[in-house]
Amino acid sequence: MSLTLEPMGAAQFASWMNHVMQWYAQGKVDAGSWPEEGAFERARRENAEQLPDGVQTPGNHFFVGTVDGREVGFLWLHSDPDQSPPTATIEAIEVLESERGQGLGRALLEAAEGWCADHSIATLRLHVFGRNTAAINLYESAGFEATNVLMAKTIR
Repeated sequence: MSLTLEPMGAAQFASWMNHVMQWYAQGKVDAGSWPEEGAFERARRENAEQLPDGVQTPGNHFFVGTVDGREVGFLWLHSDPDQSPPTATIEAIEVLESERGQGLGRALLEAAEGWCADHSIATLRLHVFGRNTAAINLYESAGFEATNVLMAKTIR
């Protein structure tokens, strides 16, 4: 099995980004960072600020992961070559639900690392919600280390 990254087209970007904003908003609600009311609208506003030119916003790279021509997942990288050392951040990574459990999450991570190496980017970063233990385990097993930890306690 060999995973390939293909550039994401504008139509697919619009559809996928709507899905990502729903996921992100729910993650913020579940983490206790945002109230449920208005969360999706807030995510869309933040996204519009981050990506004023959509799929064409400089420094952002959107990919479809394919295996044998079949879509299996998606990857959004943001690169900042002016940072020293040059860095990239995985803004979103997703394996299609029907394709999970086959090692494709790791393959997408490896493809992201390969893209970084090809673009002389020395550091790859990501954010993961604390309750997403499956993703945390995958990232740690792939060599990612915690660099910041934000913790909260509900006071009643």
